[in-house]
Amino acid sequence: MPGSGTRWRFAVLLALGLALPGQRAEAAGDAHVTCVQGQLQALGFDPGPIDGQSGPRTRGALRAWLDTREAGARAVFETLPPFDNRSSVGWCREIGLAEPEAAKLMPSVNPPRILIGPDVHPEIADHVLTAYEEAEDFLERRYGVKLASQVSIIVATEVEAWHRLIGQAGTMKLQSWAAIRARGKRDCDTEFGLGASASRDGLSFCGTTLALKEPGLAELYRMVLSVTMTHEVVHHAQREYSYDKVARWVHNPDAVRPRMGPAWMVEGTAQVIEQVFMEEKFGRVAPALHQMRAQAAGSELTPRQIRLAREVRTVEAYDVSAYAVAMLVERFGEETLFRFWRAVGETDNWYTAFEQVYGMTVESFETLYPTLRDDEMAQREFLADRDMNGDHILAHRPLTEAELGR
Repeated sequence: MPGSGTRWRFAVLLALGLALPGQRAEAAGDAHVTCVQGQLQALGFDPGPIDGQSGPRTRGALRAWLDTREAGARAVFETLPPFDNRSSVGWCREIGLAEPEAAKLMPSVNPPRILIGPDVHPEIADHVLTAYEEAEDFLERRYGVKLASQVSIIVATEVEAWHRLIGQAGTMKLQSWAAIRARGKRDCDTEFGLGASASRDGLSFCGTTLALKEPGLAELYRMVLSVTMTHEVVHHAQREYSYDKVARWVHNPDAVRPRMGPAWMVEGTAQVIEQVFMEEKFGRVAPALHQMRAQAAGSELTPRQIRLAREVRTVEAYDVSAYAVAMLVERFGEETLFRFWRAVGETDNWYTAFEQVYGMTVESFETLYPTLRDDEMAQREFLADRDMNGDHILAHRPLTEAELGR
């Protein structure tokens, strides 16, 4: 594995569009199809031309490779959608996890493409790759999440530089110019000094803090960038696991995002995970559930309203989203966070995925939410899944005959 400095220089060369000596030009077509084709070839199976095009020879080689594996080792592949351009990111990842030789061919083994704006302070610019690698390592250690795809990272201090870098990176190219301008203004003109977002093919960071005009705050700003990076890499993982890494059949790609899951689940998960990261990396104690409940109780906003609005923009919406997801984690376990997105990819339906993972419908949890927010005993009973005060009511739901007989 090359050192951090080597990887950084490599990332910069890629951003400038320069090729290293001996670097093979990437084949045309989908990068994840190319990945699978290269993996199959490395494992001794002929996928035909490595051209990034999903075709019968690639599918035949994939079936031949699967036939060589024992039934238990095939189980994870049997839950994947049939191989095609859209699902190839999952096949690339799972083949890489199964075969060390194949792991070397995942796009994610290369550093992200990083494009830096002119006013970004060198100290901040140097930290971008470190922050990304820390986030990758954290997600793999804590959640077993191994990413297969490579992203471009845009870092700018103001909106015009941000737009130029977006054009150079070629990201967001399926979005309308109006949508791109709106995102740039939202990220760059934030009152917090740093805005960030994740698109299908990239991450972007923009704001005045990246210019580091107050050198005494360098350590704080690096920490903020690390935490924000982890939040956005979670979104990168959500898109990968739900197979939202390639263009779909819609005219407006942003309309696909709700297919990943309700907006409160998308954002709330990233918030909960960034809090865990902060506690592990920086020793900043994450807020306890009762504190999150108190913050969420300051708003009448509900997860259902957020789902229907299809976005999380306000502080209140973030508070509600984080509290809702934190309750699911407390009740069902931290590992369910990415199990949900894996199920979204397998079913292509997050309503179904939610019920599979959490044993209730999205709508029933959203209906229960105000009670859990306003009634502490109801929250405690929901988290413990038992009647704690002997009134034969579980989180304001009468116990069933089977539950009474337990």
